[in-house]
Amino acid sequence: MKISLKYASGAGVIASLAPLAAKAQNYDDGFTTTTADSTASAGLAIGFLIVWGIFSIIGIALFIFWIFMLVDVFKRTNWQDDGQKNLWKIILIVSLFIGLSGIDSIIYYFVVKKPLDKAGKTPPSTPQAPQAPSQTPQA
Repeated sequence: MKISLKYASGAGVIASLAPLAAKAQNYDDGFTTTTADSTASAGLAIGFLIVWGIFSIIGIALFIFWIFMLVDVFKRTNWQDDGQKNLWKIILIVSLFIGLSGIDSIIYYFVVKKPLDKAGKTPPSTPQAPQAPSQTPQA
């Protein structure tokens, strides 16, 4: 199913760009062009559009992943210290403006989120009072 969907979407992209290829074949700019040149330029345009689409999908996926990691930083309560939490907040927010948000969110996932999730769930927010030891009579 996934493979046929991949081929169907690729065929749809190519079919939707067929008018571009026809326009390229009939275009006369005053220079001598052949049909092969026009077809090659249309194929190059199609290739660029496909590559642009792939990178756009990857970029959108990384941005969504960055949002999930930023939400995790703000909601997580089982940090070792508050300084580490504040540092990751700053790193993730600044990384969006310098263009490294995808890389930083992946680093945060493997360095912080996974180990803290593996260590256990979030501890209770209110500390429990210590209990007195039970005294059993010794014989």
